[in-house]
Amino acid sequence: MNWKEFFKTAIGMWGTFLFYKLITLLLLYIFPNLQEKPFYEFIYFAIVFVITLFIFKMSTKIFNKKIVINPIKNFKISNLLLLIVPFILFGIDFIAIIPSILHQTPYLLLVSVFSALGAALFEETRDRGFGIVGFSQAIPNSKYKAFMIACLTSFLFSTTHYLNLLMPIAPTLEAVQQQVFYTFFMGMIFAVLYMRTGTIFYGIFFHFINNMSVWTPTSDLSTTSPWGNLIVLYGLVPLIYTIWCLRPKKSFY
Repeated sequence: MNWKEFFKTAIGMWGTFLFYKLITLLLLYIFPNLQEKPFYEFIYFAIVFVITLFIFKMSTKIFNKKIVINPIKNFKISNLLLLIVPFILFGIDFIAIIPSILHQTPYLLLVSVFSALGAALFEETRDRGFGIVGFSQAIPNSKYKAFMIACLTSFLFSTTHYLNLLMPIAPTLEAVQQQVFYTFFMGMIFAVLYMRTGTIFYGIFFHFINNMSVWTPTSDLSTTSPWGNLIVLYGLVPLIYTIWCLRPKKSFY
C-alpha cells in the first residue's frame, strides 16, 4: 500500500466535502429559513460547481491524471450492458415521476434540476473521479483491487451523509442511516460505471435522475423506506452487480 497516495486521496475527498459543508452550513445558519427558499438551490449549485472545477484541477496536479467526463472517449458497445441494472434501479423510478415533475412551475422545475445536477456533478467528480484515480495509485495491483477501490470510495461517500444531521431542517437519524446504507451501494454501482468505462459521465447521469424529484425544503432527506425492501433491492442487487462487473478476470479502463 502506498500510504502517501492513500491519505492524499482520502484527505482530498473529505477535505473538499468538509469545505463545501462548512460553507453551506454557515449560510443556512446565518440566514434563517434559507433552506426553505427555492433560490438556495442556485446558491448551492454555484458553490459545488466551483469546488468541482477545483477537484478536476487537483486530480491533474496531485495524481497527474485527468478525470474524464467525455461519454464516448473510451466507449465500447459492450458497455451498454453495464447500464441495464442502473436503469432498472434508478431510471424506472425517474420515468414514473416525470408527470409530477412536469406539473411544476418552470421556476421550480429549474430549481429541481439545479439541485439534482449540483449533487451529481460534485459527488461523482469527488468520489468516483478523484477517489478512484487516487486509490488506483495507492492500492497495489491484485485481482481484488477494483472491488477494494469500489468499497473504499463508497464508504467515504456514504458516511458523509451523516453530516446532514447538522442541517437546520435535519432529517431523522433513521432517515440518515438509510441514506448511508443506500448511498454506499449506489456508490458501488457508480464505481463500476467509472472503472469499466473510464468516464464519470454515466455516474453523473444516473446520479442526477436518482436525485431528481419535486423540490421541497428537505427534498428526499426526511423520507424512510421499509428496511427489507431497501436491503434486497438497493443492497443485495447492487452488491451482486458490483461483484460480477468487477470480477478479477475483467479488464478495466
